[in-house]
Amino acid sequence: MRAEGTFELARRCFTKTQKLLILRRANYKCQYCGTTLSEENFEADHKLPFAQGGATEVWNALALCTDCNRRKSDKLEGE
Repeated sequence: MRAEGTFELARRCFTKTQKLLILRRANYKCQYCGTTLSEENFEADHKLPFAQGGATEVWNALALCTDCNRRKSDKLEGE
């Protein structure tokens, strides 16, 4: 809670800075299939899905290609 009667909403989307850190940490490779990624063709995904309470933080993120991210959906990593 921020102030009396108001709540701070959780942020679902990664910031541009977070996305760049996630991509660099993954060495510009999809962390599932190994496809080469760029700033324009990757998606930052939550390891523990946001829908299941996962934080929108770099430590809870994967760099994925679009295909792998669509297959993962809101499942846990490895499901």
